[in-house]
Amino acid sequence: MPPVGWLSNLFGKRSTDDRLLSGELSPETAGGRERAEQLTSPHHRKLCAKALWDLVGEAQKAHPSLMNANLLVNRPAIRESQDQILALARELEELPEVDPRGVILADRLVEDGGSPAYSFEDHGELAGAVEQARKALKTGAAA
Repeated sequence: MPPVGWLSNLFGKRSTDDRLLSGELSPETAGGRERAEQLTSPHHRKLCAKALWDLVGEAQKAHPSLMNANLLVNRPAIRESQDQILALARELEELPEVDPRGVILADRLVEDGGSPAYSFEDHGELAGAVEQARKALKTGAAA
């Protein structure tokens, strides 16, 4: 029996996102178009950009916010990559067109607990993940 309610939405979106990332599902097909439109909507792009700005803001604090229930962030890695993270946030907001795969990667930087933003064993992975998201954001967007 498939999950119901918000769980099915969560699992369905993640599965669709994974399929879009892998190329198994195209944003031009009926199955991928709806999710691609959600991801590239101005509203979603703005939310993702804000989350990236908030991530950098949290890393600037001397101590974790007491009222913040989020995972602890890898302050040194985020501070080191903050210019690239903020560039990604600006691109999400300002580019006229974006590729949904780039938005997925940007989302995962802040939403996925396995993201290098939350890993304290970072050896350049965060910088690489941000650059990968920036590159993917522009790939195919003009096509």
